[in-house]
Amino acid sequence: MIISILWQIIYPSGKLLPFSSVEGVNVSGWSKLDAVSLLDERAALAPVNIYFGDAARAYRSPLPPEIGIKISNQERIDNVDYPWYLRLLPGSILWGHLVVGAADSPNYGRDSALLDSYVKKELGDSCSVNPRNANLKVQDNKIIVDPGAPGGTCKIQDVIDQLGSVQVRLNSDNVTRIPINVLPPAVTDESASQLAATIESKIKDGVTMHVGSESANVSRDQLVNWLDFAVVNDAISFSFSLERSGQYLDDTFAAKVAVAPGVSTVSTYDFVETSRVVGANGRALDKSATLANIESYILGTIPAAQVVTAPVQPTVNYVRSYSPTDVGLSALMQNFDQSHNGSFGVSLTELSGKHRRASHNGTASYTTASTYKLFVAYSTLLRVENGSWHWSDQINGGRDLAKCFDDMIVISDNDCATALLLKIGFTPITNEARAIGCASTSFLGSDGIKTTPDDLSMLLAQLQLGQILGQQSSRDILINAMKRNVYRQGIPSGMSGTMVADKVGFLDGLLHDAAIVYDPRGTYVLTIMTDGANWADIAELTRQIQALRIQ
Repeated sequence: MIISILWQIIYPSGKLLPFSSVEGVNVSGWSKLDAVSLLDERAALAPVNIYFGDAARAYRSPLPPEIGIKISNQERIDNVDYPWYLRLLPGSILWGHLVVGAADSPNYGRDSALLDSYVKKELGDSCSVNPRNANLKVQDNKIIVDPGAPGGTCKIQDVIDQLGSVQVRLNSDNVTRIPINVLPPAVTDESASQLAATIESKIKDGVTMHVGSESANVSRDQLVNWLDFAVVNDAISFSFSLERSGQYLDDTFAAKVAVAPGVSTVSTYDFVETSRVVGANGRALDKSATLANIESYILGTIPAAQVVTAPVQPTVNYVRSYSPTDVGLSALMQNFDQSHNGSFGVSLTELSGKHRRASHNGTASYTTASTYKLFVAYSTLLRVENGSWHWSDQINGGRDLAKCFDDMIVISDNDCATALLLKIGFTPITNEARAIGCASTSFLGSDGIKTTPDDLSMLLAQLQLGQILGQQSSRDILINAMKRNVYRQGIPSGMSGTMVADKVGFLDGLLHDAAIVYDPRGTYVLTIMTDGANWADIAELTRQIQALRIQ
């Protein structure tokens, strides 16, 4: 006993007694400093639940610092003492906390400006609280009411007075209620419950879906899983989720109702439809309409639920034929574009024979990719012919003009092309292209170098016919380089066994080919510019154009 009393006598005054607690928070044996820190932190995180009138749900639950309340437990803990007379009583260290507990309340500091700011932010100047409509939700496979709450109007000063005097307690709901002139919600808990009861009464045994002469039952649990609820224009409604139901409906009903569509055959000649045989419509499951049908059944507007189908248009098979004319060739190009991936701009000029000209999107502007090098080559040859440049001039990386020119066309060397372009200048090369009729070609735009299929065909046609450049030797240098172009997957691939002089361009999704085709039945120029196509498509279009030409 003496030892126990001695221990009590020397027990530190800076520590709380064993088994001590403050507002339900265990601080047994804690130092007073640590206890103050813990209690202050817990108090700052204890929400103040603001209710308006008799509402069952809090409107807001701010933390004390948000409404200008600073809580200090320093004084109440400092005042907790283990007095000398208790220390002399045997065993008092075990029950002394019941005698010398902390004061009932902490000290409060209140910032009225911060409180006013919070109230103004949440309620404005009018203190008007919108009612909250009741709704329904699915929880644990049950349709339950998500309760509404009344709104109304109140006095700002009442809110400030209530929050300005609130006492924050640990381990408590800290409820403060504000008097309000009540405005009830448009959708009440009762009306929500009635809708829930209506739905449950209709789906408790599942819903029988009629599929022609057959039927199939969709279970209650399945239907509940699909339910969505919403309050729109102060009315509660339900619907079934297409996303959550779609796979089930497909698996259960799609095959039962599917009727394959027929085929419509459309014959055309050039741009003109000559005949049409219309195939029969098919049928397919209409999932959205089927879900709407179930909703109508639940609401009692139809006596039974059924699977709904929608018509499926027949597929269309085109039988196309073309005349070997300008119009027919243009129609072929257009229809090819429409039936293949990507976009196509095509320009054809026959330099002998029937002298046909055809195009599709011939004036469409494309980023040139490497086809711009044809214009650089033309401007380079102009300068060689006028004597201002010489084939021995050094251009790039130890390569003279003759080597750079050849590499630019044959292997599409970019360094040489860039060096020559900068040496000529963007404005001069644009002007020189336009001077020969390539009016849509520009090296000056902020969005890159642009040209059209018609401009490229015009350049090559004049080159082949000797209508540009003053010397045949100059023209031969460029044409012979084009004949040795190493990229042959496009137009040359579509003209197997025929000499083709061409220059390709490819950049990101762009694939272009501009060519002089030396067909024994007549030389012609063909330019195909594409975005999103492939070389095989360019080769196939070339084959089809050639096949129509020689009819």
